[in-house]
Amino acid sequence: MMFTSLPVGQMAPWLPTWLTPIWVLSIGLILGLILSAVVFGVLAALSLIKPLGHLADNPRAGVTASLVVGGLIAAALCTTYIPLSGEYSGVMFLPLICIGLVLGFGIIYGMWHRTRVEWFAMLSEGVIPYLLSTAGLFALIGLASTPLVEDPRSILESIAAVNIVGDGTSKIEVPVPSSPDMPGSESPFHPANIDYHFRNVSELTIESDRTIVLGDAAEPAGFSRNPVRVNEGEPLTYRYQDRDAPPVPSDPTRLHIQNREIDPATVVFTFKNQPLVPQASSIVWVAAAFFLLITSMMAFRQAAPRVWAIALSTAKNEMAQPLYLLLLALGLFGVLLFGIYPFNTLGDDIRLLKDSGVTLIMVLGMILAVWSAGTSVSDEIEGRTALTVLSKPVSRRAFILGKYAGIMLAVLVLFVILSAVLSVVISYKPIYDARENASAATTWQIGHEEIMTTLPVIGLYFMETMVIGAVAVALATRLPLLANFITCFMIYVIGNLTSPLVASARDNNELVGFVGKLIAVVIPNLNVFNVQSAVDAGNPIPPIYLAGAFNYLLCFAFAIWMLAMLLFEDRDLA
Repeated sequence: MMFTSLPVGQMAPWLPTWLTPIWVLSIGLILGLILSAVVFGVLAALSLIKPLGHLADNPRAGVTASLVVGGLIAAALCTTYIPLSGEYSGVMFLPLICIGLVLGFGIIYGMWHRTRVEWFAMLSEGVIPYLLSTAGLFALIGLASTPLVEDPRSILESIAAVNIVGDGTSKIEVPVPSSPDMPGSESPFHPANIDYHFRNVSELTIESDRTIVLGDAAEPAGFSRNPVRVNEGEPLTYRYQDRDAPPVPSDPTRLHIQNREIDPATVVFTFKNQPLVPQASSIVWVAAAFFLLITSMMAFRQAAPRVWAIALSTAKNEMAQPLYLLLLALGLFGVLLFGIYPFNTLGDDIRLLKDSGVTLIMVLGMILAVWSAGTSVSDEIEGRTALTVLSKPVSRRAFILGKYAGIMLAVLVLFVILSAVLSVVISYKPIYDARENASAATTWQIGHEEIMTTLPVIGLYFMETMVIGAVAVALATRLPLLANFITCFMIYVIGNLTSPLVASARDNNELVGFVGKLIAVVIPNLNVFNVQSAVDAGNPIPPIYLAGAFNYLLCFAFAIWMLAMLLFEDRDLA
């Protein structure tokens, strides 16, 4: 498929800079959709095999098989990624185990014969149509801008070079025989017999324990370039960003090595491979996130149908409320306003836009979560509606879990819609600031970097919203809406002050220190999810930090769920 960019002179010169980051993310969404279609198409075909297609007919057998497959996948993921995670690799275990379990349930229930015939119903119910519509609209905008994208072919070709495991560093040792009976300068050139793709090499280090010469032919008469000498113990380093001439030929079959000493040589080539367009890595990770989202939704629906039914009903009911539309409208208006509002920060407007945008989305999500907990849980208990639901074969645990899941699904849709709009605004903001300040034209890579450093922050703030939502659902089993609002607000304020309270209590007396530590145990430490300082400094959020925050979220959510069950177990619903 041929991609060509329109001449910049035929359009507003800032359009390619604005639309290219959006196009990159849209390609990731499309790739995720294709991946989902291929994987679940294969699983649907496997469901025609009776033992596989009917394995999940027995719920216990389906769950057991899912846990076994998920455990194997989790073990493979941990074996692959934990050694690469550095000093704090331990925090990666729980996220990788969760991903493995999601994939395990996705595989077993994706092969279920009922899943094969229910896909269309699944994609048209609950929050899934809203999520798919948002992703589809975003992808459609990206595809429509293809003629305006800067060098789309190079971006697409770089996808295959993305390092899914590790940083792309590889070492190759090449033994080179010696010719002791010949003068060093007349020694033969031996073929290296190694393979590399120099187009994707960002850095190359060549080390040898003997003096060698690198050539691009077996005979000096056939050289098309000057040979390169590498002395013993003096590594030769090449970096693409320095724009120097590479020390090896682009065709690996032409690389030959001459050993100029009487002893055999060992030459070590250390390649660091990166995509020609580094931003292409975001395509792969967006595709993986989209695939995991679809897989988790399907697995949730099929493996826990009763909980999903309660969650589906709750989400649909909350999204039909006028408050939901009001919060969504306020979020859209605020995000668009922040995009054109002059913060007068002498070049840091983009930082304030990101900070204000993600904070607004989080606040609106928390309001929705607490309000929904009050109207969906507290009002149903007080109005005796919950008794009708629990009179069916639905346990109190399933009721609480379904309510919480439904509330968070509604919040997820709010986050996704507003985050998509915020991404478009962030992509345009550097261009807007450059035009307003009459400064030099910006590049699309800047807009892409700003978006990719914002998405992890949105993820952390969604985790924080999940914490407050869990607290709100637990309290809603006993407290009315107003009391729940006040309590959650106090928990939010104190939770963001937990770390400063503990730090300030270190040098005080034992009583003050005890009170500070007690607050830190009882109240969630929301500072774990607060990365405002990193946003203001423009620092990216490392994956290891996201993993640590996810661990805290799971542990705290489980503790709150246990508390909710204690509060709800003996609640008189009659």
